[in-house]
Amino acid sequence: MARLVVVATVLWCFSTTAWAQTPSAPSGTGTETAGSVSKQANSKKTTRREATGRPASAGGSPCDFGVVVTTGDEFTVLTTGLTVFQNKKMVVPIPGWRLNDLIFARTRAAIPAGVSVLRISYNPAKFPPRDESKDTLKDRLFRDLNAELAQYMREVVKGTNCRHYIQILNSISPIGSSNYTVRGFGILNQDVVLGRRIFLYALAFIRIFDGRDFSVVRQSSALINVRHSLAVQRLLGTLISGPYRELPAESFRPEDAADNPALRDGVRAMLTESLDKTLPLLLGLQQATRDSDAR
Repeated sequence: MARLVVVATVLWCFSTTAWAQTPSAPSGTGTETAGSVSKQANSKKTTRREATGRPASAGGSPCDFGVVVTTGDEFTVLTTGLTVFQNKKMVVPIPGWRLNDLIFARTRAAIPAGVSVLRISYNPAKFPPRDESKDTLKDRLFRDLNAELAQYMREVVKGTNCRHYIQILNSISPIGSSNYTVRGFGILNQDVVLGRRIFLYALAFIRIFDGRDFSVVRQSSALINVRHSLAVQRLLGTLISGPYRELPAESFRPEDAADNPALRDGVRAMLTESLDKTLPLLLGLQQATRDSDAR
């Protein structure tokens, strides 16, 4: 009896940890576990293997997983100094890095062959980012964030018919114990007393939606160290919550970011490793991972 109680408690914890920091899903039928996502997709017979990473054809035909990538077009160069007057931010377009294609390819690779996958195009001009200045605690108390998230995804995937939808977007992280944050892909250039330190980061976030009511089934930051939640990583003193690494200070000039192959390859490597480790967990192919901050 004691063993049954322990097992039940562990399963309950996994079903609730994915709601810690980001908006929780609406109540209703969308309460599947991560394991059920993969099982439901595998139970449906399909004649298309879609094993090459090529998107399935659109047109409203049923599919198991619809994949929409809403990140990967920008690289941020953030400089922080000893005073706020030294802080500056530059956003660089990086379409040539083809992060969108990489993200879809790694998502397709995490889904078993024989399960149909539809790549859904995304037009950021049609869906502008949320105004974060209005996203205060007081504002959250008077808004149905779950309903807003569901409606947003309905608009993004309109015209498709999939059992589940996977969205890859930017993750967000505080910088150490400061009030500054970083998100998505970029460089943190810190001017410190004895010189400067440069960190390259690749922060992605994964959400899996139920295709019926657009409730969130599972969600997590894409992590390389999947054994520790982001809360644990912060307690351990990590500078950035998510994949990052320090670069030699002399190796980088902000104006050259988009044309720097070392930065491109570094981001692609961290992104690939984090998606390959996290996606199978969320799809129920291994033990589920814990959730983290995101937008």
